[in-house]
Amino acid sequence: MILACALAFAGLFPSARAPKTYPDKIGLELSGIGDGGRDKPFADLAKTLRPWTTLDGQPAPVDALGWPTTDAQTVLFDIRPFGAWAPPIDDPDAFQPDWSGVYPFEFTGRAELRQTDATKVLLRNLTYDARTNRTTGEMVVPKGQGLVVLAFGKTKRTPASPVGSGITGLRMMRPGYKLSDRATFTREFLEMLKPFRVLRYMDWLDTNHNPGYYGDAGHHALRWADRKTPAHATQATDSTGYGAAWEYVAELSNTTGKDAWINIPVAATDDYVRELAKFLKARLKPTIKVYLEHSNEVWNFGFPQYIYNKLAAIDEVKRGGSPLNKDGETSEERWTHRRHAKRLHDIQAIFVKEFGPGSYGRRVFPVYASWVINPDSHYRDVFAWFEKAIGPVNRSFWSLSGAAYYNAHGAPKDASPAQILEIMRRSSDSNRVFLRRLKEIGDAHGLALTQYEIGPDNGGGDPTNVANRIRANRLSAMKDLVLYDARQWFAMGGDLYMYFASPTAVSRHGCWGLSEDAADLNTPKWRAIYELTGFRR
Repeated sequence: MILACALAFAGLFPSARAPKTYPDKIGLELSGIGDGGRDKPFADLAKTLRPWTTLDGQPAPVDALGWPTTDAQTVLFDIRPFGAWAPPIDDPDAFQPDWSGVYPFEFTGRAELRQTDATKVLLRNLTYDARTNRTTGEMVVPKGQGLVVLAFGKTKRTPASPVGSGITGLRMMRPGYKLSDRATFTREFLEMLKPFRVLRYMDWLDTNHNPGYYGDAGHHALRWADRKTPAHATQATDSTGYGAAWEYVAELSNTTGKDAWINIPVAATDDYVRELAKFLKARLKPTIKVYLEHSNEVWNFGFPQYIYNKLAAIDEVKRGGSPLNKDGETSEERWTHRRHAKRLHDIQAIFVKEFGPGSYGRRVFPVYASWVINPDSHYRDVFAWFEKAIGPVNRSFWSLSGAAYYNAHGAPKDASPAQILEIMRRSSDSNRVFLRRLKEIGDAHGLALTQYEIGPDNGGGDPTNVANRIRANRLSAMKDLVLYDARQWFAMGGDLYMYFASPTAVSRHGCWGLSEDAADLNTPKWRAIYELTGFRR
């Protein structure tokens, strides 16, 4: 006994106290793309610019790629704490990242550039090259500047264009990058992704705002030709399309070596799905796995994809010959649940065909995700119907999945940060009732159990006690809470645990991020991730 203890302390014998790690089971949701993105994904800041407006603030006319066809302005970034534009600020510390520095930029055409009243930046070394029709310069952002709005006046797209014809091709490189650099992603962004096995692109693809409207002729079907590309003015949602280009999904997955969890838009046609499968098969390294999900939270009454799916189910039944009601089922809600499963089945069949024989369960992993607090109606009953109408569930789906956030619902209005954490721990405990039921259902059908999203939930939009809700996420004990929930999950046999989310701002709407700044990888939440994955910086 004495010898064993001595060897353990010497590092020559596995210590019983060494925490177990799960390097292949922890994934990350990437935060949505926009001008306030705290995770700083792109080296070119212009890839996340806000949709263009006219100089008087109205939506600007744009070309097919989203470039303005008139004098216009855009928000390059807004990283102010929530409420800074209409106080009070939610965050008691009013934290704001430091994005100061020199931003080299260029664009096609010429213009007179100016800052707005809210922006205090220096524009210098402005040069127009008539031979190439390119304007170059530098934008110097001082410390403390959280909002940058840049106006382009007296614009000329080409030397022959009239004044007021707009510009194209804006590139605005972040500090530390040159115009000659071709890096797509920032060093900070790539560094923070290292501990994770899987990246979920739901918010990157703006899945929750990409439904179309079923029944609106000409607008309810998403075609492959209508997707975003790297040539678009911004990778944020604008009038030209939703979400990031699939090229960037493939590039990020290949660059990091991380598996890709993708959400197929609810309005995507079979042709869209087929072309996407072909695209990813050709672009992704053969070692990259693809986890397939039909939209996101199709069960959620608050998202338009729920309405889309329900109307599509009703329409399918009305047309006749549908398996959704072949057993005589009359409930529209049950048709809706069933269509969600059927559509995932159709999507995975297309992917498996394009990825080739043997790809199911090796490269293609379909995930059936639904409402965790309703295990029977959203999982068990659907699977029972599926096996009668279509076939064995485990030949179409790899896992069933839910999102059991631990929250502080019911906390006293004046709860302290420590009290809020304790209530969240109890929430984590109460989630086990639903998760164990999901585990039973999954085991009965030979499916893995995953969580498509998980983490602390302090959102909801209510400003009551928001300062202490934010402070709770900054307590060192938050690390222990994250570890507690994750270890309980793995102890019950759970598989992928997809943390929500990469760095974001904090507010009454949530404190989702692992930190509030891509440069800060030493928060309690980050330390929990390092311990869970065994990753060493």
